[in-house]
Amino acid sequence: MSNRLGQNLSLVILSLVLAFFFWAVATETSDPTEERAYATAIPIEILGVPQDRMAAYGAENAKVRVVLRAPSSLWEILQPEDIHAYVDLSATEPGKDIVVPVIVEVLRGPSQIVEYSPDRITLNLETLAEKDVPVLVVIDGSPALGFVARPSTYVPQTVTVRGPESLVEEVTRAQLRISVKEQRQNVTGDLPAQPVDQAGNLINYVEVIPKSVSVSVPIEQLGNIRDMAVRVILLDEPADGYRVSRVTVDPPIITVIGRQDVLQNSAGYLETDPISLSGTDASFTATVMLQIPEGLSVLMTPEVLVDVTLEAQESKLTVPVEPQILGLAPGYNAELQPNRLRLVLIGPYELIQQLDIASVRMFADLTELPPGRHTVTPTVTLPDPLIRIESILPQPTLSVMIRREFEP
Repeated sequence: MSNRLGQNLSLVILSLVLAFFFWAVATETSDPTEERAYATAIPIEILGVPQDRMAAYGAENAKVRVVLRAPSSLWEILQPEDIHAYVDLSATEPGKDIVVPVIVEVLRGPSQIVEYSPDRITLNLETLAEKDVPVLVVIDGSPALGFVARPSTYVPQTVTVRGPESLVEEVTRAQLRISVKEQRQNVTGDLPAQPVDQAGNLINYVEVIPKSVSVSVPIEQLGNIRDMAVRVILLDEPADGYRVSRVTVDPPIITVIGRQDVLQNSAGYLETDPISLSGTDASFTATVMLQIPEGLSVLMTPEVLVDVTLEAQESKLTVPVEPQILGLAPGYNAELQPNRLRLVLIGPYELIQQLDIASVRMFADLTELPPGRHTVTPTVTLPDPLIRIESILPQPTLSVMIRREFEP
């Protein structure tokens, strides 16, 4: 009895082993296991650092490459967030150039980590420290000619720097730079200050609190120097059919120096020598001298570059026209209503003035139209593509009655 029971138990165990074997073979066949490196490098997270007491730095951008063995179906859905790489500093003593092991876990299975690199990283772990340091504002550049930058004002004048103790000790000030290059008015802004050492070198891994400083740099104009706008003087009229569409001057502002009384009584602008437009029919650029009042002189050149843009004026003309019939089948006649229209044409002045009215023609195409009343949109031919139809009066369509010739 016991032998039979033992034989049966052996058969059951053998059956289970064979079933598992065949299941494993079938699974491997339908979803084979692949071993390969994951395409994306995984960032290494720093854990176990008391945020209010310690600071870890030097390995902020560390990443690990991981080789996995996993079924093909898992490789198709595996995401970077399914792999967690980290170092645990909860039991690590403070110091510099500490070597700590990297731990890698796969959060989605089934999978097996074959290897990863690096398996260790080097970083620094220090006590967190902070101190107050003065703010230094550095002014870059120079204002526009005739202007001067006065001493800056800023708030706050001291800030707190916070970070690893050895690095905080190196910080002597929080420095920011503000540009006043070519400025003619006050420069203000909320700018970030950077922690620097005595030599002005940036100290990394140190935070500045608050993150920005409100700065204002007054820009003042010197008493005997003044900026004046340039006023272009144009004389006469361009050729018929043209008008001035735009006038630009370079530079538009001229800095002058002179007696205080002359500056105070000046109009605030300098005029150019007159530019004659008589008969001009094209845009042009000219170098023109400035008219400088007695007692003043310009700091740069006394001439400017003037660009005058002309454009052709448009004109309108109303032209009477009688529609001509096209395509009327033999044996038929047609009556148009109205049989006379007015075209309002618009185009360049010269073309409209020289237009031959006989060259404007209108056609009513009645091809394949059966007898009866129809509404037809006429076509118009014009002698020049620059001439356009603004409107057709009294209406843009024609009413046409087509009859056989013998019909009453």
